[in-house]
Order: sequence, then C-alpha cells, then structure tokens
Amino acid sequence: MKPICFPSTCIPDVVSQALTVCFGPFVVYQPVAGKIPAHMRPWVEKGMLDIRVPVTGDQNQFEAVVKKYLSWADLNFDGSGLKPPLLQNWKDAIPFFKASSTSQVVAEIKEQLHGKPVSNALDPLLAARLFLYLAQEFDRQNQEVALDLERHRQKEAELIRRLKMEDDSLAAGFQKEGEQKPDDSADYMVLDRLRAWTRLLLKDTDISGIFISHIPAVLQELLDQSPTAEKLLFFESIPISMPMTEKLTPWREQMVSALSHIVEYKWAPTPGRLPDQPSCAASEKSVSLSVYLIPDQIPRDFFSHCAQIQPVDGDVCCAGGKFKNTLIGLVEF
Repeated sequence: MKPICFPSTCIPDVVSQALTVCFGPFVVYQPVAGKIPAHMRPWVEKGMLDIRVPVTGDQNQFEAVVKKYLSWADLNFDGSGLKPPLLQNWKDAIPFFKASSTSQVVAEIKEQLHGKPVSNALDPLLAARLFLYLAQEFDRQNQEVALDLERHRQKEAELIRRLKMEDDSLAAGFQKEGEQKPDDSADYMVLDRLRAWTRLLLKDTDISGIFISHIPAVLQELLDQSPTAEKLLFFESIPISMPMTEKLTPWREQMVSALSHIVEYKWAPTPGRLPDQPSCAASEKSVSLSVYLIPDQIPRDFFSHCAQIQPVDGDVCCAGGKFKNTLIGLVEF
C-alpha cells in the first residue's frame, strides 16, 4: 500500500527522499495533468513517486482559466511572481467557496470561454483545483529561491577561500553542505490547502489508507478534530541518506505491511507486532516519524469531516473501499 503525501502538491526533494526511505513508493495528488514540477520528475522516473490526478476533465478550460487569472494577478500584483496575497485573495472562496472578487473574475472568464452568462457561484471542485495549482506554483518558486540562495552561499564561501589562498576556519562552516529542510512556504494557508486537497481525495477511485505530511500544522489540526486518535508509532531518528535505502529495506517492508494490515482490519487493543526503531549507524541527515491511528473511520469520512465537506455518495465508485481505519503521520526534519 502506497502512502499519500498531503496536502502539498509540490514536494521538495528532501521530503521525497525521506518518504522513499521510510515507505518506498508514495503518491502525490496533482490538481491538473501535465504540470508536474521539474524537480519531481526524477522521482517519477525512478518509480518512487506516483503522480495521481483525480480530476482530469476540462483540461483546456482549466488552463485557460489559469492563464486568464494569472494575467489578472499580474495587473494586481505588479507581475513579479506569485505572492502570499495572491493566495490570500482566495480566502473567502476556499474552502467555503463564497462569492468573492476572485470568483467573479473566474465567472467572467468562463463566460468569455462559453459565450454565455454563467452563475456567480464558483464550482467548488474547480475552485479547489485552481487554488491548489496556485499554491503549487507559490511553493515551487519559493523552493527555487531557496536553492539559489544556497548555491550563492556556497560560491561565496569558495570565493573567500580562493582570495585568501588558504582554508579559512571561519569560512569552513559555510563551505559545508547546508542542512536541507522543507521550505516554510508550505505552512502558508495550510488549512485552506487541506480543505481544497480533500476535494481531490474525494474524487480518487484508488484511495490509500495511509497519509503522511511534512507539515506539523496539518497533523495538529487533524488530531485536534479527532478525539479518538491514538499514537501508534514514533521513531525519533531515521537516517534518510540514500545509501541507507537498501539497508532499511527489511525494516521498511515490515512497517508498510503492518500499517496496511491495521487500516484493513477492525482495530483491536492488542495489534500484531509493530516494527521497532531501525538499528543502523548514525547519519547526518535524519527525520523523526510519528504515525497516528484514527479507529473506525475510513479515510473518505475522516477527511471530509475535518474539512467540513459533505461528500456525495456518488462521487467515487468505491466510497468505503476495503478500509476500516485511517492512519495519518508526520515526518519532521
């Protein structure tokens, strides 16, 4: 069973690396087909990342709306790229999708596309996909800026070394590889992201029962709304350097098998044996992993309740699936 990484749709390399070491192949939703961020493609090619697009209809319409909306954003935000205000402008429409200036813009665009007036009410699913796409571009740009700053820091340290013609003890620390962490932009409007992402989840016909995030605020929000949640696992330090991937294969397979069994069968106070902390040498790069059980709630019902969305039984062909419980987890750097 592949875990689903949520609610971000643009996953930094360091997160992909951690999920690969801990779980093997994993799933990431995309709001639209054919718009995978470039840095995620190698993970797809290696078979570690399964890109899933639960909603594929109206591709041309979606792209036209995005193009028109970004043109409108350029006029309103000086054309200097996506900024927090651009996402904040959707606050009244996501997740509650009330009429707003933004929804009016989209309605006008749709009227131009179809040549006839449309209702002021914005389709909730279309609004969610647009919001997630803008959030994805926002994250992508921030990740690129962070990488550029790191490259600049490395070049600056090398320049100092060459000018002095010797190794500088003060500059030595700057020459080391910077500590990789997920970009903080993923925390922006995180609850709105979660609610918009849930609408994609409700359209997935091949849902998983294991959901992993790298954003602490997301897990905390879900736990706050889940009084029956139980902490199932906690690993304080899991090395995520790629050489450790093969060494951790037996541990990883045992954990994924145990977690898959838990979500598929009714929860019992005395579950089968769960994996222990992996025993391996210390690593400069490591993460902690927490996994929580939501007993007697299938993923569809659990997430729709937390997102305050009323799912329609006809949305997917396997509303309940084979699951009895839901597992949510967090990788922290």
